[in-house]
Amino acid sequence: MARFVPWLLVALCFVLGVASRSIADSFPVFVPALERGFAASRGDITVIYSFTLLVGGMSGPINGWILDRLGLRALTVFGMALAALATFAASHATTLWQLYATLGVMLGFGGASVSGVLSAGLLGRWFPARRLGVALAVAWSATGVGTMLTIPLAQYMIVGAGWRHAYLTFSIASVVFVPLLLVLPWRHIAQGAPGLVRQHAVSGAGPTVGQAVRDWPFWALTFSFGLTSIGIFSIVPQAMSYLLERGMEGGHAARALAVAGFLTPLGMVGFSWLADRGGRKLAAILAYGCSIAGVGALALVRGPGDDLFLWLFVLLFGGSQGSRGPMISTLATLRYLGANFGRIYGLIGIGMGLGGFFGAWIGGLLHDLTGGYAVVMIFSACALVLAAASLGSEAGARERLSAQR
Repeated sequence: MARFVPWLLVALCFVLGVASRSIADSFPVFVPALERGFAASRGDITVIYSFTLLVGGMSGPINGWILDRLGLRALTVFGMALAALATFAASHATTLWQLYATLGVMLGFGGASVSGVLSAGLLGRWFPARRLGVALAVAWSATGVGTMLTIPLAQYMIVGAGWRHAYLTFSIASVVFVPLLLVLPWRHIAQGAPGLVRQHAVSGAGPTVGQAVRDWPFWALTFSFGLTSIGIFSIVPQAMSYLLERGMEGGHAARALAVAGFLTPLGMVGFSWLADRGGRKLAAILAYGCSIAGVGALALVRGPGDDLFLWLFVLLFGGSQGSRGPMISTLATLRYLGANFGRIYGLIGIGMGLGGFFGAWIGGLLHDLTGGYAVVMIFSACALVLAAASLGSEAGARERLSAQR
């Protein structure tokens, strides 16, 4: 039974991600309903999601402190309870600022508590370096698999009963996990795999926060998170609206985005498998290349008959959309695992939050200023090129370090 424990913990991280972060990432299908319900502009609505991403990243050091000082139980219970409360309160919102506070601040904080910091800090204790990338990719894939479920479900509930009913249902789905998290044997889980105990003991305290921020690898990973988020989230929140404006039927567009969500975990695992097999730099470059090509395919969708370009976007962009997160987390875990890992990883995660905030906000703003999407897509592609250079530098450094051992 003990040999299955690591993968049971992967499954736990996966389920918590579905019940929190994937609910937040279903936001694109809520955009048209929220625009109508609050008589608001696109920029005013997409900035809600911007706050979700910003707070999710900025809360990283706090979540890291909770992990390092209070432990896994406190972090997971806090995250899921906050996610459930956020969606419940959002379902009763009457003004936009209430959505900023609930879906933006509360859901961003709660979702982040049971995503990157938790997965890296927990699974790094149970998997060796040669298998860690795939394990983290499976945990991170909760977002893709979850959105495959939550996007069509949200669309169905919005059409049938309204967006408030959809968020209330999501709140109930999240809160049921809190009692389970309270009774799990967290002390045993925190000890890690028996074969890795000595390895962690040797690493001791590990690098301090000060030591980490003075070296380029920390900033390479931070910039990778930030620029990738800018490139991805300048597109994602507006994808549904873009397709509807091009004449796509709502159900067809939602199904296409759901398939993109299905491909996301496959891409995560596939690219991480390649990275674990010694091709970390190659995997990073291929992933960014697919995302950039996907943006180009989306730009060629001009009408309801352009299914070829739509499905190229789904394949290329969806298949690579979340692949960099596990890569960055793996590289950070291999370099910084120790007593201060939670706070160091949390600081690196700020890049993802800032990038997501500015990506979603600037993407909506550029749409409002230009009345179209061309500038948005150029902006996205440029950010992804810069991100590829940043992550490629650290991935190459890790390959050189591994070759020397």
